[in-house]
Amino acid sequence: MIENDIINQSFKALQDAEPVNGGGFIVEPMNKCIEDAHLLPPLVSLYPDIVLEGDLSIIFGQSGIGKTIFAMQIARYIAEQGKRVLYVDCEMTPRQLGNRYESPNFPSTFLRAEMDKEHPAEDVLKGIEEVAVANYVDVVFIDNITALGQSLDRSADAGTLMASLNTLKKKYNWTLVVLNHVPKMYSGNVPLSLSAMQGSAKINQLIDDAIGIAQSSIDPNLVYVKQCKWRNGELTMGADHVAIYERRKDECGNLGFISRGFGTEQEHLSIENGNDRDEVKSRVRELSAKGMTQTAIAEQLGISQSKVSRLLKE
Repeated sequence: MIENDIINQSFKALQDAEPVNGGGFIVEPMNKCIEDAHLLPPLVSLYPDIVLEGDLSIIFGQSGIGKTIFAMQIARYIAEQGKRVLYVDCEMTPRQLGNRYESPNFPSTFLRAEMDKEHPAEDVLKGIEEVAVANYVDVVFIDNITALGQSLDRSADAGTLMASLNTLKKKYNWTLVVLNHVPKMYSGNVPLSLSAMQGSAKINQLIDDAIGIAQSSIDPNLVYVKQCKWRNGELTMGADHVAIYERRKDECGNLGFISRGFGTEQEHLSIENGNDRDEVKSRVRELSAKGMTQTAIAEQLGISQSKVSRLLKE
């Protein structure tokens, strides 16, 4: 009996033992983990439905449809809220930049970095870390992922790269947004999904959010934007509720996107046939004859203003 009591006391002492950290892990009771989680500050949306503070996000889509324009618009919005933003631009030359943006009216908290061709960094990611720390930034955009020098064709390389980005995110409490190209087929014909990205299995595991942008088949000046992964918040822009944007220059001559509301992904995958086009053209003329402005016609029919103008000229 005494022996059983000793065994029971030893077992209870083991059950009540304080957790011990080790092997690179912090160990705590589950109840404490949940209590601590409830004390965390609420999620902060830096750009509605696109960028959450503290997340590692990827914006992906086919080359040439406006990912850089879209990302720069998002970066500008975040900078206007007072965050220091570094946009690492490995895509545009200064001449291309000037053609897209006629007015230098960006906030002072928006910084752009381009590679120094005379003194290139041996390790681009380390170079980005160095310059971001030196400029005390909160948010880093990398345009695009191929500049980081690792192939995404191999899952192992993709995993290593994403792990490195996550390490930087946690080390400096940064928000990271990375742009990625996908094959031409993912633009207006095939639904957007994480499988579009090379190395997608590893990328999917290690990123927080993935935002797809695709050309609309309705109008070449329209794109739609879809949340393909949204780890820390409620997914609001799925296939049944994609955001529609029109690409155009604003009153200052700067290229960007303006919102055209929401729609379904399926309707923007539909390829317009001759009869559909004639019907749209007829409706444009009808509404114009009633005195509606081109902007109002575009909003009512879900097409761009430039398309309205083109159809009226025809």
